[in-house]
Amino acid sequence: MQLLKAGQTDNAIAFCQQNINHKPHNIELKIILSHAYQQKGLFDEMLIVTQEACEINNQHFAAQLRLVECLIYCSHIAQAIKTIDELAQNHEADATKLAKIAELYLHVAQHQKVANTHKQTLKLQPENPIFLYNLAAAKISTSEIHGSKKLLTKLINIAPLDFDAYSMRSGLATANKELNHTDELKQLLQQNSTNSKAIIALGFALAKELEDLGEYEQSWYYLELANSTRRKNLRYQVQNDINAIEDIIANINSKSLDTNKTADNKQSPLFILGLPRSGSTLTDRILSSHPQVSSLGEINAFAFTLMHCVGEHQGKIQLIEKSVKVNFDCLADKYSQACKGYGFKETFLIDKTPLNFLYLGLIKKAYPQAKIIHIKRHPMDACYAIYKTLFRMGYPFSYDLDDLGRYFIAYTKLMKHWQNTFVDGFYELNYEDLVTNSEDAAKKLLNYCQLTWNPKVLAMQKNKTPTATASAVQVRQGIYTSSVAKWKNYAKHLQTLKSQLEAAGIDCE
Repeated sequence: MQLLKAGQTDNAIAFCQQNINHKPHNIELKIILSHAYQQKGLFDEMLIVTQEACEINNQHFAAQLRLVECLIYCSHIAQAIKTIDELAQNHEADATKLAKIAELYLHVAQHQKVANTHKQTLKLQPENPIFLYNLAAAKISTSEIHGSKKLLTKLINIAPLDFDAYSMRSGLATANKELNHTDELKQLLQQNSTNSKAIIALGFALAKELEDLGEYEQSWYYLELANSTRRKNLRYQVQNDINAIEDIIANINSKSLDTNKTADNKQSPLFILGLPRSGSTLTDRILSSHPQVSSLGEINAFAFTLMHCVGEHQGKIQLIEKSVKVNFDCLADKYSQACKGYGFKETFLIDKTPLNFLYLGLIKKAYPQAKIIHIKRHPMDACYAIYKTLFRMGYPFSYDLDDLGRYFIAYTKLMKHWQNTFVDGFYELNYEDLVTNSEDAAKKLLNYCQLTWNPKVLAMQKNKTPTATASAVQVRQGIYTSSVAKWKNYAKHLQTLKSQLEAAGIDCE
């Protein structure tokens, strides 16, 4: 494990193999070896050694968890779900193990099973703060907002220093003068003013509620405080992401793509991509309200499949360089296998993973007939919406305005590159058009996707399909325009960001 943490993957593999020769039944060594193979991009070897570990002892819980992870990475989603189901049945009386099992269900987009499993953990330990929080989060995904509020109220009574509970609670409803928690949150923050977890969670909660109340100066104060504290706790360099985007532009272009055979398939999956908080969830809910369409949500399947098909590589840059030479038939077959494994019966499935914009060129080669929707939003609204969101996972560029500006510039440059590489190769949808002229925008969207018009798509708030994104609460409210130009309430605080974007040629007016 120390070798892996130090990035010495080859030495870690050699060490594990040498010791497994002496101790062939050591399950822990085989699990570590599987992680080393994964780091190296050797997914087939990763899966095989994990299966060997499970054969030694099919009751070894850690090995079974690792097997599920490996099955997901290798596109065997149906088998992964079956394995998780078996684990849930075998450990229905063990709350700690069930909590781990619920995490695995989340990774395979089984949101109702996530909620059901968390319910079972809470039956076993009804006062456990972690289990209360987990079920409250799961209920948001399954539209049970009232149930989530009740759980969070109980959690705050039991564990008043569970700061994340306050943050989640503030996101469940629009605050007003009669009903808000700002005094309580300010007092709690004052009492825990040196606790970074408190500053982050309570700061985002206060920023949200104060914005609802129109107290924009106060809102910005707490938002900036929370973001700067969060940023200090991250070991992140935005330049690494910018370098990766520049490498994509340099390596994946018309000339390099023309040297490799396009996949020979007639499938046309639906991809919704772009930056987070730009309207991708709203677009997803509109499309998935059509009877022929269902949504897989944010699944990372394309990225995992790409790594699998590329095979052995050393880091992100080499993965990019080798990806243009990948077997696109293999890529399409494995990705399609993964999507089918989720168990949806509808004709069209949506993959709404925002960062798939990084792979757009490869998606076009694997699926020449794919319907790709790039959702765009006013640059300042898009950046502000990202900045005011506390993401639990991913998007580390979102907590500093300079990082955010630099990433947005790189993203814009990449999307222009894809436009030049694939003329009319994907559909650009403006968030503002979608919310201000909904029916016309939706008709054009469905026409692009070659779907017949159905008025149900405009009643997307009635769509009860689970969703586990940062917009899970908002999309239950239907289509609204109140987020358009919201950044102007903070124009003076965002002026430096605006100047940064305009200096890069991005129109912010």
